[in-house]
Amino acid sequence: MSGSEKETTVGDVILLQEVQAEKERQKIEEGINWLRRAAEAGDTWAMAELAHQLLTGEKVPQNPEEGEKWLRKGAEAGESWSMTELGYRLLTGLGLQKDPAEGEKWLRKAAESQYPAAMRILGYRLLEGDGLAQDLEEGEKWIRKAAQVGERIAMRILGYRLLVGQGLKQNIEEGEKWLKKAAEEGEVIAMREWGNYLVNGLKKSVKK
Repeated sequence: MSGSEKETTVGDVILLQEVQAEKERQKIEEGINWLRRAAEAGDTWAMAELAHQLLTGEKVPQNPEEGEKWLRKGAEAGESWSMTELGYRLLTGLGLQKDPAEGEKWLRKAAESQYPAAMRILGYRLLEGDGLAQDLEEGEKWIRKAAQVGERIAMRILGYRLLVGQGLKQNIEEGEKWLKKAAEEGEVIAMREWGNYLVNGLKKSVKK
């Protein structure tokens, strides 16, 4: 086979890849258009997914302005993920102008709706005093609520803090219970730290 024939073959492969990429781009663009139509018709799940795609740029070019618009609409309609995401982004300034007071408001609304991730985020940030005024008692309340409904990261955080007495009254037996449960549920850091704890005890402290 001559060099020119090899180049033609490579060129054909590249062309095919470009055609496939363009088809995929068009498919995603059509999908976004349908999501936008559903969101405009009031579907809160579509609002949330559209906001996610536009804010993260996962499948389409980022559009923070439109992403925030749909995130707020979803939150205002009571969609739990949207309330949580809006609260977190406002609290931390991730992709939106930082506004801790409004961020706390939305996180609390989501947590009060019993959304597990919101309960965990609110609880953790209250325990840490990260973006919110530290409140160990309320922080423990929300972390426990999240753990009790099966939020795996909350189980791990609760287990760790009870084991070492970080921000909570030390309770090794209960700490072991929650850290082990998180590990059994497949939370990777919990698996690592439960194994470390079994091997080393508290000599090499587990990580939060």
